[in-house]
Amino acid sequence: MNQKPAPVSEKQPLVILMTPRLILRTAVEEDISVLQNLIFGDSEVMRFAFAGAPMAKDAAEDFIRRSFTFGESLTGMAVLAEKPAGEVIGFAGLSPCQALEADDFEIGFVLARRAWGKGIATEIGEAQLAFGFEQLKCGRLLGLVDPRNAPSIRALEKLGMRYLATIAEPKRGSRLVYVIEAGEWRRRRAE
Repeated sequence: MNQKPAPVSEKQPLVILMTPRLILRTAVEEDISVLQNLIFGDSEVMRFAFAGAPMAKDAAEDFIRRSFTFGESLTGMAVLAEKPAGEVIGFAGLSPCQALEADDFEIGFVLARRAWGKGIATEIGEAQLAFGFEQLKCGRLLGLVDPRNAPSIRALEKLGMRYLATIAEPKRGSRLVYVIEAGEWRRRRAE
């Protein structure tokens, strides 16, 4: 009897966090082209993200490979999927941020057009704040946003974040810095 070993199954992505509607998980190779089509190649989605324009396919792939978590790390950009089917709708995550010249983390989210206007930014933002304060034990968290991006500003304000400063990011242009301290977040949650 000729018994060959069973094929090794593709490693399942690590789930970083879940909300009632969303899954934030590590990236897998197949996500690169999906994110390119949904996010990085869409001029409407990219107008307020990064340099404000779509990325070429090779630049997007390079960015994803450098900035997304593909393994065991719980920080960095990760794939945002909608339950129950796990359909990719964008990306989010907590990334190291030196905007205020300190060792902070920035919450972030970029959503495909079909996910706009559904409260998803607020839902994933709340989950990222909880993760940052409860799991990572951060003292504060930042949110950086293009000053022209009114929907994202509203989402950060709904999360209880307050405007702190305007900075010039070398690769991202002018950004408003929103902040929430751990104590503020805990008081807000207790209300």
